[in-house]
Amino acid sequence: MKAYIETLQNEVKDKRQQQERDRTKHAKADSRVVCDTPLADQIEALMLSLPPTQRDRPWSMDEFVARLHGRFKARPHPMNVGQALRGLGWVQTRDWTRGGGGRRYWFPQL
Repeated sequence: MKAYIETLQNEVKDKRQQQERDRTKHAKADSRVVCDTPLADQIEALMLSLPPTQRDRPWSMDEFVARLHGRFKARPHPMNVGQALRGLGWVQTRDWTRGGGGRRYWFPQL
């Protein structure tokens, strides 16, 4: 009977230690974080998922913001998207034609 009680006590002790580890693990995680994937990785994954005709066209910042996820909000800030794009080697140009109206577009550097 003593052995049985000791095994039960050890199981309870192990269970409490496991619960404490789980509690500290969840306490370290920031509950405000919506998406842990960096923007550069999201952009690369997006480009790999598209066919070449869609991938190698001019992209506006609004298109990127609509397709990517922010760290603390549903959508990322355009400044952060621009920094990630520059880091990946994308080039920003303006369309000064009558139809373009001076809009900024991003092109992948081939």
